[in-house]
Amino acid sequence: MIRQIDWQGVPAYTLENEHLIVSICPQIGNNVYSLWDKRLQRELLRVPAAPEEMAGAPVQYGTPILMPPNRIREGRFELNGHAYQFDVNTPTGHHIHGMLRSQPWTVVQSGDNGDGLFITCAIDLSEDTNVQRQYPHALELQVTYVLKGSTLSHRLKVRNKGATPAPFGYGLHTWFLLNGKPESWKLQVPVSGIWELDAHSIPLGRIIPLGSLEPIVHGISLEGQSLDTVFQIGSNPCTAWLSDDELEIRYSGSGLFKQWVIFTKGEARDFICLEPYTWVTNAPNIPLPADVTGVQSIEPGAVLDLEVKLEISYKIE
Repeated sequence: MIRQIDWQGVPAYTLENEHLIVSICPQIGNNVYSLWDKRLQRELLRVPAAPEEMAGAPVQYGTPILMPPNRIREGRFELNGHAYQFDVNTPTGHHIHGMLRSQPWTVVQSGDNGDGLFITCAIDLSEDTNVQRQYPHALELQVTYVLKGSTLSHRLKVRNKGATPAPFGYGLHTWFLLNGKPESWKLQVPVSGIWELDAHSIPLGRIIPLGSLEPIVHGISLEGQSLDTVFQIGSNPCTAWLSDDELEIRYSGSGLFKQWVIFTKGEARDFICLEPYTWVTNAPNIPLPADVTGVQSIEPGAVLDLEVKLEISYKIE
Protein backbone atom coordinates (compact mmCIF):
# COMPACT_ATOMS: atom_id res chain seq x y z
CA MET A 1 0.00 0.00 0.00
CA ILE A 2 1.21 3.49 -0.92
CA ARG A 3 -0.35 6.52 0.70
CA GLN A 4 0.16 10.26 0.66
CA ILE A 5 -0.06 11.55 4.23
CA ASP A 6 -0.08 14.85 6.03
CA TRP A 7 3.01 14.94 8.25
CA GLN A 8 2.18 17.82 10.57
CA GLY A 9 1.29 20.06 7.64
CA VAL A 10 3.94 18.76 5.22
CA PRO A 11 3.06 16.24 2.49
CA ALA A 12 4.82 12.89 2.86
CA TYR A 13 4.37 9.33 1.60
CA THR A 14 4.36 5.86 3.11
CA LEU A 15 5.15 2.51 1.54
CA GLU A 16 3.66 -0.28 3.65
CA ASN A 17 3.66 -4.05 3.39
CA GLU A 18 3.41 -6.88 5.93
CA HIS A 19 6.95 -6.17 7.20
CA LEU A 20 7.67 -2.43 7.17
CA ILE A 21 6.21 1.05 7.01
CA VAL A 22 8.59 3.39 5.17
CA SER A 23 7.93 7.13 5.53
CA ILE A 24 9.43 9.49 2.96
CA CYS A 25 9.38 13.30 2.78
CA PRO A 26 10.16 14.46 -0.79
CA GLN A 27 9.58 18.06 0.31
CA ILE A 28 12.58 17.98 2.71
CA GLY A 29 15.48 16.36 0.90
CA ASN A 30 13.57 13.25 -0.22
CA ASN A 31 14.53 11.75 3.13
CA VAL A 32 13.34 8.35 4.39
CA TYR A 33 12.75 9.69 7.89
CA SER A 34 11.09 6.65 9.48
CA LEU A 35 11.38 2.88 9.10
CA TRP A 36 8.85 1.12 11.32
CA ASP A 37 9.24 -2.63 11.76
CA LYS A 38 5.72 -4.05 12.07
CA ARG A 39 6.86 -7.48 13.19
CA LEU A 40 8.97 -6.17 16.08
CA GLN A 41 6.82 -3.09 16.69
CA ARG A 42 9.83 -0.79 16.82
CA GLU A 43 11.39 2.12 14.96
CA LEU A 44 14.73 1.49 13.28
CA LEU A 45 15.79 5.06 12.42
CA ARG A 46 16.36 8.31 14.29
CA VAL A 47 13.07 10.14 13.62
CA PRO A 48 12.56 13.90 13.95
CA ALA A 49 9.73 15.10 16.17
CA ALA A 50 8.43 17.38 13.42
CA PRO A 51 9.20 18.42 9.83
CA GLU A 52 10.63 21.69 11.14
CA GLU A 53 13.17 19.75 13.18
CA MET A 54 14.37 17.84 10.13
CA ALA A 55 14.41 20.97 7.95
CA GLY A 56 16.48 22.77 10.57
CA ALA A 57 19.01 19.95 10.95
CA PRO A 58 18.63 17.94 7.72
CA VAL A 59 21.59 15.59 8.21
CA GLN A 60 20.62 14.60 11.74
CA TYR A 61 17.62 12.34 11.05
CA GLY A 62 16.53 9.46 8.85
CA THR A 63 18.57 8.87 5.69
CA PRO A 64 19.84 12.24 4.37
CA ILE A 65 21.13 12.35 0.79
CA LEU A 66 24.63 13.82 0.49
CA MET A 67 25.93 15.19 -2.82
CA PRO A 68 28.85 15.43 -2.37
CA PRO A 69 29.33 13.68 0.98
CA ASN A 70 31.22 15.06 3.97
CA ARG A 71 33.79 17.87 3.89
CA ILE A 72 35.58 19.77 1.15
CA ARG A 73 38.51 21.78 2.46
CA GLU A 74 37.54 25.46 2.40
CA GLY A 75 34.79 24.45 -0.04
CA ARG A 76 37.29 24.55 -2.92
CA PHE A 77 38.52 22.14 -5.54
CA GLU A 78 39.47 21.97 -9.21
CA LEU A 79 38.51 19.20 -11.60
CA ASN A 80 38.28 18.91 -15.38
CA GLY A 81 39.75 22.39 -15.73
CA HIS A 82 37.01 24.05 -13.67
CA ALA A 83 37.41 25.68 -10.24
CA TYR A 84 34.59 25.19 -7.74
CA GLN A 85 33.72 27.17 -4.62
CA PHE A 86 31.04 25.64 -2.41
CA ASP A 87 29.54 27.52 0.50
CA VAL A 88 31.56 27.40 3.72
CA ASN A 89 29.09 26.03 6.28
CA THR A 90 31.22 24.70 9.15
CA PRO A 91 32.65 26.65 12.09
CA THR A 92 36.13 25.49 11.03
CA GLY A 93 35.89 27.05 7.56
CA HIS A 94 34.96 24.16 5.28
CA HIS A 95 31.99 22.90 3.27
CA ILE A 96 30.10 19.85 4.50
CA HIS A 97 27.52 17.44 3.06
CA GLY A 98 26.64 19.07 -0.24
CA MET A 99 23.55 20.73 -1.65
CA LEU A 100 20.74 18.19 -1.55
CA ARG A 101 20.10 17.92 2.18
CA SER A 102 16.80 19.79 2.32
CA GLN A 103 15.81 20.70 -1.26
CA PRO A 104 12.30 19.73 -2.38
CA TRP A 105 12.02 16.83 -4.82
CA THR A 106 9.10 16.17 -7.17
CA VAL A 107 7.16 12.91 -7.09
CA VAL A 108 7.28 11.46 -10.61
CA GLN A 109 5.58 8.10 -10.21
CA SER A 110 4.51 5.52 -7.65
CA GLY A 111 2.87 2.13 -7.64
CA ASP A 112 3.55 -1.61 -7.58
CA ASN A 113 5.62 -2.76 -10.55
CA GLY A 114 5.91 -6.42 -9.57
CA ASP A 115 9.32 -5.75 -8.06
CA GLY A 116 7.65 -4.22 -5.01
CA LEU A 117 6.03 -0.97 -3.94
CA PHE A 118 7.90 2.01 -5.32
CA ILE A 119 7.99 5.79 -5.42
CA THR A 120 10.22 7.79 -7.77
CA CYS A 121 11.19 11.38 -6.99
CA ALA A 122 13.30 13.74 -9.09
CA ILE A 123 15.22 16.98 -8.84
CA ASP A 124 16.67 19.07 -11.69
CA LEU A 125 19.73 20.94 -10.45
CA SER A 126 19.68 23.32 -13.43
CA GLU A 127 16.54 24.91 -11.95
CA ASP A 128 18.14 25.70 -8.56
CA THR A 129 20.02 29.00 -8.63
CA ASN A 130 21.65 28.32 -5.26
CA VAL A 131 23.11 25.07 -6.59
CA GLN A 132 24.13 26.57 -9.92
CA ARG A 133 26.26 29.33 -8.43
CA GLN A 134 28.33 26.64 -6.68
CA TYR A 135 27.97 23.71 -9.04
CA PRO A 136 27.06 24.86 -12.58
CA HIS A 137 25.98 21.53 -14.02
CA ALA A 138 22.62 20.45 -15.44
CA LEU A 139 22.17 17.17 -13.62
CA GLU A 140 18.78 15.52 -13.25
CA LEU A 141 18.59 13.03 -10.38
CA GLN A 142 15.90 10.42 -9.87
CA VAL A 143 15.71 8.32 -6.72
CA THR A 144 13.37 5.34 -6.65
CA TYR A 145 12.61 3.76 -3.29
CA VAL A 146 11.46 0.14 -3.62
CA LEU A 147 9.98 -1.87 -0.74
CA LYS A 148 9.90 -5.62 -1.28
CA GLY A 149 9.46 -7.91 1.70
CA SER A 150 11.80 -6.66 4.42
CA THR A 151 14.18 -4.98 1.94
CA LEU A 152 14.23 -1.28 1.10
CA SER A 153 16.22 -0.26 -1.99
CA HIS A 154 17.43 3.22 -2.86
CA ARG A 155 18.04 3.36 -6.62
CA LEU A 156 19.65 6.46 -8.08
CA LYS A 157 19.74 7.47 -11.73
CA VAL A 158 21.68 10.64 -12.65
CA ARG A 159 21.66 12.16 -16.13
CA ASN A 160 24.06 14.90 -17.20
CA LYS A 161 21.99 17.12 -19.50
CA GLY A 162 24.77 19.70 -19.74
CA ALA A 163 27.76 20.22 -22.03
CA THR A 164 30.60 19.67 -19.53
CA PRO A 165 31.72 16.75 -17.33
CA ALA A 166 30.14 16.97 -13.86
CA PRO A 167 32.16 15.90 -10.80
CA PHE A 168 29.98 13.55 -8.80
CA GLY A 169 30.25 12.18 -5.28
CA TYR A 170 27.28 10.64 -3.48
CA GLY A 171 26.48 9.20 -0.08
CA LEU A 172 23.82 8.53 2.53
CA HIS A 173 24.00 9.49 6.23
CA THR A 174 21.75 6.82 7.72
CA TRP A 175 20.88 7.05 11.43
CA PHE A 176 20.08 3.71 13.07
CA LEU A 177 18.68 3.50 16.59
CA LEU A 178 20.58 1.64 19.30
CA ASN A 179 17.84 2.23 21.88
CA GLY A 180 20.30 3.11 24.62
CA LYS A 181 21.65 -0.46 24.63
CA PRO A 182 24.96 -0.44 22.72
CA GLU A 183 26.03 -3.59 24.55
CA SER A 184 23.28 -5.45 22.68
CA TRP A 185 24.56 -4.43 19.25
CA LYS A 186 27.28 -5.81 17.00
CA LEU A 187 28.75 -4.12 13.91
CA GLN A 188 30.66 -5.89 11.15
CA VAL A 189 32.24 -3.97 8.27
CA PRO A 190 34.78 -5.64 5.95
CA VAL A 191 37.27 -2.81 5.30
CA SER A 192 40.96 -2.62 4.45
CA GLY A 193 42.21 0.58 6.07
CA ILE A 194 41.46 3.92 7.72
CA TRP A 195 41.91 7.33 6.17
CA GLU A 196 44.15 9.32 8.50
CA LEU A 197 42.39 12.60 9.37
CA ASP A 198 43.54 16.03 10.46
CA ALA A 199 42.01 18.01 13.34
CA HIS A 200 39.14 19.06 11.05
CA SER A 201 38.23 15.44 10.13
CA ILE A 202 39.66 15.86 6.63
CA PRO A 203 41.89 13.10 5.18
CA LEU A 204 45.60 13.81 5.05
CA GLY A 205 46.01 11.62 1.96
CA ARG A 206 47.25 8.51 3.75
CA ILE A 207 45.47 5.22 4.41
CA ILE A 208 46.71 3.57 7.60
CA PRO A 209 46.19 0.06 9.01
CA LEU A 210 43.05 -0.71 11.00
CA GLY A 211 45.10 -1.22 14.15
CA SER A 212 42.82 -1.53 17.19
CA LEU A 213 39.80 -1.58 14.86
CA GLU A 214 40.94 -4.73 13.05
CA PRO A 215 38.18 -6.78 14.80
CA ILE A 216 35.50 -4.72 12.99
CA VAL A 217 36.14 -6.87 9.92
CA HIS A 218 34.60 -9.85 11.76
CA GLY A 219 32.32 -7.93 14.12
CA ILE A 220 32.64 -5.81 17.27
CA SER A 221 30.34 -4.95 20.15
CA LEU A 222 29.29 -1.30 20.13
CA GLU A 223 29.62 -1.00 23.90
CA GLY A 224 32.21 1.67 24.68
CA GLN A 225 32.86 2.47 21.02
CA SER A 226 33.36 6.11 19.99
CA LEU A 227 33.68 6.27 16.23
CA ASP A 228 33.99 9.09 13.73
CA THR A 229 36.05 7.05 11.31
CA VAL A 230 36.54 7.07 7.54
CA PHE A 231 37.23 3.59 6.16
CA GLN A 232 38.55 2.51 2.77
CA ILE A 233 36.95 -0.78 1.72
CA GLY A 234 39.71 -1.87 -0.69
CA SER A 235 38.65 -4.92 -2.69
CA ASN A 236 35.79 -5.75 -0.31
CA PRO A 237 32.15 -5.25 -1.28
CA CYS A 238 30.49 -2.21 0.28
CA THR A 239 28.53 -4.06 2.95
CA ALA A 240 27.94 -3.61 6.68
CA TRP A 241 26.00 -5.73 9.16
CA LEU A 242 24.36 -4.22 12.25
CA SER A 243 22.60 -6.64 14.59
CA ASP A 244 21.07 -7.08 18.02
CA ASP A 245 19.21 -9.98 19.66
CA GLU A 246 16.13 -9.60 17.44
CA LEU A 247 17.30 -8.63 13.97
CA GLU A 248 20.17 -8.14 11.58
CA ILE A 249 20.38 -5.19 9.18
CA ARG A 250 22.49 -5.75 6.08
CA TYR A 251 23.35 -2.39 4.53
CA SER A 252 25.10 -2.40 1.16
CA GLY A 253 26.05 -0.24 -1.80
CA SER A 254 26.67 -1.11 -5.43
CA GLY A 255 30.10 -1.15 -7.06
CA LEU A 256 30.94 2.55 -7.09
CA PHE A 257 30.65 2.81 -3.30
CA LYS A 258 34.24 2.58 -2.06
CA GLN A 259 34.20 4.20 1.40
CA TRP A 260 32.40 3.88 4.72
CA VAL A 261 32.08 6.53 7.41
CA ILE A 262 30.96 5.18 10.79
CA PHE A 263 29.80 7.80 13.29
CA THR A 264 28.47 7.17 16.81
CA LYS A 265 28.06 10.82 17.91
CA GLY A 266 30.33 10.39 20.92
CA GLU A 267 30.41 7.08 22.77
CA ALA A 268 27.78 4.81 21.25
CA ARG A 269 24.51 4.90 23.13
CA ASP A 270 21.38 5.92 21.24
CA PHE A 271 22.46 6.09 17.58
CA ILE A 272 24.96 4.95 15.02
CA CYS A 273 25.33 6.48 11.58
CA LEU A 274 26.39 4.19 8.72
CA GLU A 275 27.45 6.25 5.71
CA PRO A 276 28.28 4.61 2.36
CA TYR A 277 30.17 7.03 0.04
CA THR A 278 31.23 6.83 -3.60
CA TRP A 279 34.07 9.25 -2.92
CA VAL A 280 35.97 9.95 0.26
CA THR A 281 35.83 13.19 2.23
CA ASN A 282 37.60 15.98 0.27
CA ALA A 283 38.27 13.52 -2.56
CA PRO A 284 38.99 15.99 -5.40
CA ASN A 285 41.80 17.56 -3.35
CA ILE A 286 43.56 14.27 -2.52
CA PRO A 287 46.48 13.46 -4.87
CA LEU A 288 45.79 9.73 -5.08
CA PRO A 289 44.37 7.61 -7.93
CA ALA A 290 40.64 7.89 -8.59
CA ASP A 291 40.12 4.20 -7.90
CA VAL A 292 41.28 4.90 -4.33
CA THR A 293 39.54 8.24 -3.65
CA GLY A 294 36.43 7.45 -5.70
CA VAL A 295 36.65 10.70 -7.68
CA GLN A 296 34.58 10.52 -10.86
CA SER A 297 32.74 12.72 -13.33
CA ILE A 298 29.59 12.15 -15.36
CA GLU A 299 30.20 12.97 -19.00
CA PRO A 300 27.72 15.06 -21.04
CA GLY A 301 24.74 12.94 -22.04
CA ALA A 302 25.80 10.06 -19.79
CA VAL A 303 23.72 8.34 -17.12
CA LEU A 304 25.05 7.02 -13.79
CA ASP A 305 23.20 4.33 -11.83
CA LEU A 306 23.76 3.46 -8.16
CA GLU A 307 21.91 1.38 -5.60
CA VAL A 308 21.90 1.08 -1.81
CA LYS A 309 20.01 -1.74 -0.09
CA LEU A 310 18.80 -2.09 3.47
CA GLU A 311 17.84 -5.72 4.18
CA ILE A 312 16.35 -6.89 7.46
CA SER A 313 16.40 -10.46 8.68
CA TYR A 314 15.06 -11.78 11.98
CA LYS A 315 16.59 -13.90 14.71
CA ILE A 316 13.31 -14.71 16.44
CA GLU A 317 10.31 -16.71 15.33
